[in-house]
Amino acid sequence: MSNFWTISLFWALFLLFIAVALAFVLPPLLRRDVRLGQVDRKEANVAIYYDQLAELKADLDSGELDAAQYEDARRELEKRLSEDVPMESVPVAAAQPSRWPGVVLAVAIPVLAIALYVGLGNPEALLMSRAEAPAAVAQGQHDAAPMIAALEAKLQEKPDDAAGWYMLARSYASIEKFDESARAFEKAVALFPEDARLLADYADVLAMAQGRSLQGKPLELINKALKLNPNEEKTLNLAASAAYQNKDFAQAAAYWRRLLKLIPPEADIVKDITAAIEEADKLAGSIGGLDNLSQMSEKGGTGEKTEQPQQGAAAISGMVTVSKDLIAKMSPTDKVFIFAQAPQGPKMPIASLKLDSKQLPYHFTLDDSVSMSPSDKLSNHAEVMISARVSKSGQPMAQSGDLQGKVGPIKLGQQGVAIVIDTVVP
Repeated sequence: MSNFWTISLFWALFLLFIAVALAFVLPPLLRRDVRLGQVDRKEANVAIYYDQLAELKADLDSGELDAAQYEDARRELEKRLSEDVPMESVPVAAAQPSRWPGVVLAVAIPVLAIALYVGLGNPEALLMSRAEAPAAVAQGQHDAAPMIAALEAKLQEKPDDAAGWYMLARSYASIEKFDESARAFEKAVALFPEDARLLADYADVLAMAQGRSLQGKPLELINKALKLNPNEEKTLNLAASAAYQNKDFAQAAAYWRRLLKLIPPEADIVKDITAAIEEADKLAGSIGGLDNLSQMSEKGGTGEKTEQPQQGAAAISGMVTVSKDLIAKMSPTDKVFIFAQAPQGPKMPIASLKLDSKQLPYHFTLDDSVSMSPSDKLSNHAEVMISARVSKSGQPMAQSGDLQGKVGPIKLGQQGVAIVIDTVVP
């Protein structure tokens, strides 16, 4: 409904309610008795006399009265008439009430109603269309754009405001703009380099910006934060996750055990951490399949490197090759990322492998041991998309000029999956 019709409907209902209220209040106040009420008492008494005389006549005719009784009654009526009728009639005029109270109320009620609405209500709401209604009302979400713009303007004037940079970073993270959030955290960390929690937040956002990978700069930040505060809860959780991603499951379990001692036993996260410790202990105690790169063997003559694929319903294995048209675009210093993603929903990697481009063609296996998070293992998914990317920057996030290939959806347990890197990222 447009603003015009919204406002029109509001005021139409307002006038209707005012009219209903006045309809109950005004009639008694505005009514005037215009009758003069001039009653001639003589005429009234004479009329009564003739009525009673007619009744006596009827009684005489019916025999209820004889002639003598009739004459006595008639003389009695004439005597009462002469006593009751005054010499002259007195006109009686009805009182005429004033109309002013009704007029005053007719004006005061609408004026007071409008004044109360303006003072206590929200007139601006009439000008807000449905499309302009806050998203929180319909979806539970908040539009952070105006706040972000205000923060950026403020920080241009006061670039040394560490709290402002932190708020800007958190605002960008809330709308999943992790690259912008990481840049804001970098400014805040430069102003407060010894804050362990700030370093942990920076590492977390930086990992999200590079596909949830905590390796590289995020791990450096985590290690620095651990030195500043070995018992900072978020830092310990990130350190455990980084060790898990690096397949150092024993170290991951150790970090999570330290974290578990710092958390109240009734906390909701205790159950998840306990499950993560059990999973890490299980993987740390297993034999084989913990590091795909350490299980490779070379096949003679072709330079092709393979690994012994880990069999099982929770593993996917296959071969990654590069199309002939793109081989010339590769460099020995390029990195290759092989990762699984959910076919629907967020495109964050579920499991991943990292290798050098010179190892291609490469026989890969993806299983729970290379899952990115113990709470979201590869075996939790019935099917996934498998991608391979040659990264020029060495980072897992796709950038212009990278080479990639993709297949899927692939069901868990499938072997012999062929991925051909045949596309250049625009």
